[in-house]
Amino acid sequence: MSIYDRDVSPSMVSQPPPGASRRPLSIVAKIVLVTIGVFLLQLLTQRPQADSLAFDWLAIERDLVFSYGQVWRLLTYAFIHSETQLLHIGCNMLGLFFLGRIVSQTLGEREFLWVYLVSAVFSGIVQVSTMAIFRIPGQDWALGASGAVCAVFVLFVLHYPRMKLYCFGILPIEARWLLAVAVAWDGLGFLGLVPGLFVGEGAKIGHAAHLGGLAFGFLYFQWNMNLSRWWDQFGGRLSEIPKSSSNLKVYNPGSQPEVDYSTRMDDILAKISNHGEASLTDRERRILTHASEQLKSTRS
Repeated sequence: MSIYDRDVSPSMVSQPPPGASRRPLSIVAKIVLVTIGVFLLQLLTQRPQADSLAFDWLAIERDLVFSYGQVWRLLTYAFIHSETQLLHIGCNMLGLFFLGRIVSQTLGEREFLWVYLVSAVFSGIVQVSTMAIFRIPGQDWALGASGAVCAVFVLFVLHYPRMKLYCFGILPIEARWLLAVAVAWDGLGFLGLVPGLFVGEGAKIGHAAHLGGLAFGFLYFQWNMNLSRWWDQFGGRLSEIPKSSSNLKVYNPGSQPEVDYSTRMDDILAKISNHGEASLTDRERRILTHASEQLKSTRS
């Protein structure tokens, strides 16, 4: 029996006490909601016989990135999806929701956000570079969160390799074997040796972006990265620059404490006694001069 087969009365549902604050949304839920919001924006800006305005501004387009410097597309493409194939956004958001919640609890929500965004950019760079190198006709744009979701998937598998996932909601398979299948499928797909499944006519799967996400997740885990800590350290160094400059003071000889040359004088006098005054260095001569002037000023 599923939970949907049970009769639930209002008395069975626990009600929060009056005045109790609701639990804030998790970072994964926020990413999913933002992505769905952008998808609705795509639908609202659709044009006859053309892509939506949101697509035109946010998708990765090879020449717009390299020739016109529209680098924001390397991130924004991860928040838009096919406007005709609902499986595109559906699969990505389901994978992110179920796997991302566990990974975000493992890494921490702030770190998870950094991982998601940076992996999206990394995957975008891999994809657009591949399109620039090979320049296959009809393959000059890319969109979708698949690259970032692949990075999340790798981190899930590396932390919990034997946890079972249900393929298509039916077949239980250990996560590590699903990862092996994904790597093989995207690797062969990148070489053009497997057909594109679950995509509409004329659409292509961004295998390069998938492989970029898989590689980023592996490197993140292998190198024990901490992106939020790196950002804090970078921000800390930036904040120290104006602080150090504001602490600059004008040199005023009269306000400086007098230097005690007594310990150095003993060494210098011993050196004169043993090797003569000619053996003194310029620095030692300056110390000797300063010490004698200090002695005169004290006596006067």
